[in-house]
Amino acid sequence: MEINQHMCWLYDDKAQPLSIQAGDGAPFRLPYKGKQLVNVDFCSAPFNVEDLTLLQNFVDVLEGYSTDDLGTSVEEASLCAAAFVRFGCPQMPQSWHFQKSNIEEWAPERHICELNSGFDDGLFLIIDRDDEFASCLLLSGDMKLSPIKTIKQYHVIKVLHNRLLPSTLEMRQTMLSSQQLA
Repeated sequence: MEINQHMCWLYDDKAQPLSIQAGDGAPFRLPYKGKQLVNVDFCSAPFNVEDLTLLQNFVDVLEGYSTDDLGTSVEEASLCAAAFVRFGCPQMPQSWHFQKSNIEEWAPERHICELNSGFDDGLFLIIDRDDEFASCLLLSGDMKLSPIKTIKQYHVIKVLHNRLLPSTLEMRQTMLSSQQLA
């Protein structure tokens, strides 16, 4: 899917609620249920400048990684991230699901992290953060949080910064970049 100024949001509360139309093809259906969304009082709405900028920012963060590394395509992950930032319900933190890290401060330029529940670990894209919390979109496949709870791919969970772990994927990218410079 190519980012363009003709993209639009589609909402239908009876079918898969939120989709993105990018051209003449079938719309890209987003994995969010109506109860996970806010401000969706439209049937069709064009992407505005903020939507396109947000989408491009997520593409820029992810485009250095392969689909195999991410567990998803850059385009799908970016579309889901932009949609959730725009229409996702505000969330309460659920940090208790994840093990603490020993990182004191999370650098603002780091956008990829891992979270470990003790049952599973997953690769996440940080889609929003403030001084205390980060909202993280699951890039890898479904992740087990407890014996009875699972987070699905592209869903978002809000956690304290002290739960964010550096991603092995990002560390590998940094090592490859430094080797190429040497």
